[in-house]
Amino acid sequence: MEAPTPASALIHSSTLVVMGIFLIFKFTPILYTSPAVLSFMAVIGSMSVLYGSVYANITGDLKKAVAYSTISQIGYLFTGCALLLFKQVFLYLIVHAICKALLFIYVGYIVHMFGGTTSLRKMGGIYYIIPDVAINMFIVCLILMGAPYTVGYFAKELLLYGIFNYCGSFRYIIYFC
Repeated sequence: MEAPTPASALIHSSTLVVMGIFLIFKFTPILYTSPAVLSFMAVIGSMSVLYGSVYANITGDLKKAVAYSTISQIGYLFTGCALLLFKQVFLYLIVHAICKALLFIYVGYIVHMFGGTTSLRKMGGIYYIIPDVAINMFIVCLILMGAPYTVGYFAKELLLYGIFNYCGSFRYIIYFC
């Protein structure tokens, strides 16, 4: 997206992306009455996790990689909503919004330091140029990744525990994604 970094961080972390999950929260009475919609949501959420994570790993653009990782994380949340795990989804939603906002701010700072380029092939040695930003960005990425004993680990563990203990017909599809 072509926008200043603070606007990009706001849009991707806490406004548009998170509002889709909050909209699903508002429709929870309808979701409880429709198992077919829940099954469809579980499949779509699992496919989003797979799609976002694959494209985040193969892209050569820093901002696109962060945006595709957002697609992957929202896929987790969407699957959790499909399995009616709203408390776990809300906890992970807050962790994701805070970490993703910080990550977009750091990405904007790094892009500014490299003269406006977002290509990962033209960047290198971030730790030697701006070590404090590199360390903070690494910590935020560890939290989003769910590294052990971080808040992201506990939030993601609660969500994945609920998903894996779900005894619906799409349990094995979710295992593979």
